Amino acid sequence: MYDIFVKDLIDKCDCKILTGNIDTKVENCFVDSKKTILNGTFFGIMGSNTDGSLYYKEAFEKGCKVCVLSKFDGNIDDYCDKCILISNNVLLSMQKLAEYKRSLFKNEVIAITGSIGKTTTKEIISSILSRMFNVLKTNSNENSQVGVCLTILRLKDEDIMVIEMGISKVGEMQIITDIVKPTIAIITNISESHIGNFNTIYDILNEKVKIRKYVKNNRLIINNDNKYLNKYFKHKKVIKYSLHNKKSLIIKNIKVGVKTTFDLNNISNISIYGTKSYIYNYLAAYLVSKLLNVSDDDIKDCINNFKNINHRLQIIKLDDNIIIDDCYNASFESVKEAINLLDKYDKKKVLILADILELGKKSEKIHKKIGKLIKKSNINYLVLIGKYSKIIYEINKKKKCSVYFPNEYASRGYIKKLLGNKVILIKGSNGMNLINLVNYLVNTN
Repeated sequence: MYDIFVKDLIDKCDCKILTGNIDTKVENCFVDSKKTILNGTFFGIMGSNTDGSLYYKEAFEKGCKVCVLSKFDGNIDDYCDKCILISNNVLLSMQKLAEYKRSLFKNEVIAITGSIGKTTTKEIISSILSRMFNVLKTNSNENSQVGVCLTILRLKDEDIMVIEMGISKVGEMQIITDIVKPTIAIITNISESHIGNFNTIYDILNEKVKIRKYVKNNRLIINNDNKYLNKYFKHKKVIKYSLHNKKSLIIKNIKVGVKTTFDLNNISNISIYGTKSYIYNYLAAYLVSKLLNVSDDDIKDCINNFKNINHRLQIIKLDDNIIIDDCYNASFESVKEAINLLDKYDKKKVLILADILELGKKSEKIHKKIGKLIKKSNINYLVLIGKYSKIIYEINKKKKCSVYFPNEYASRGYIKKLLGNKVILIKGSNGMNLINLVNYLVNTN
């Protein structure tokens, strides 16, 4: 066990106690008072729109036992059975606590970053390693400064941590890396995905590679087919994976269909659901697994039985329709691959596509590229949703059965009528709320 206490918040995190017992255990940490965890610890973080410290009453009323706040305007006597601590910077105090808890952990910490593929790679690695170890992993894609801290603070008696690390602006990777201190690190790729807060793709590259700070070269794993990573690490002795370079991995007999099969080193006939580019996620997972001495049999069994996680090429059977739910996130590269997968089906094909967000000044350019890509595809029905997707619609409006809607809610009636012996791919950035559309189609069928 890696227990931490209120006294650690005082000694190591610049917090002052107003009331409570310093020997109270700090556990079940959370930041959303609406999702209070019973007997948990609430960190009232300052957000862009509101100060989380204002919601301590709600957290206590729902059963939390410790609150870390930037200010407290209540009556201390009303909370004599609780712990209240004050911090000048609640987020920084939570980061210091997570860094302290990480220092107590002496086993392997695997960190994954990259523009796309982080969550899937994390899930595959966790699935394989769970055959031999008790694994703590990032929930969903809670990969921000806050999410990484919450992951580490959940540590109990696990053997290994697998942590996804995402960034949205310059400076964040250094902060997260200093907290996580990975012993093994993976960089999946570098692309223009989420480029909105960066000037150039090289700013993304220079930020992502900071993950290697605490990792020895023979434990840094990179996608050598990505041109930016290839060039950056060209003369560095790191572990590289590739579909083309045979020096470290031998990949043969790749067959791409609705399912993709391939041979990897001594493992034959691996089968995955996804396009050729999905193989990269499995190569990274394979290399981590071999570093930790997992057998080929266990690796193959886990990969062949791995089910895609929710909203990432997730297959939903709806009567005689096949819905491919890929609406958790989107980038140019992932849209391109999703269209390639859709083309493999022999049913009538429907593409429901919403905006790709967080592209900043690149938004129009990338949506135009997608529009031209779709124009060359074999899609039968095209449904575009959102501000930037209207660019795609303008390029394809002469194409039979192309329609545009401002939001997912407005599209529901039309899409419902489309159902009937079709394969329907639904894709867009998470902020476009296409998950609501999927739920509507499933629950009203």
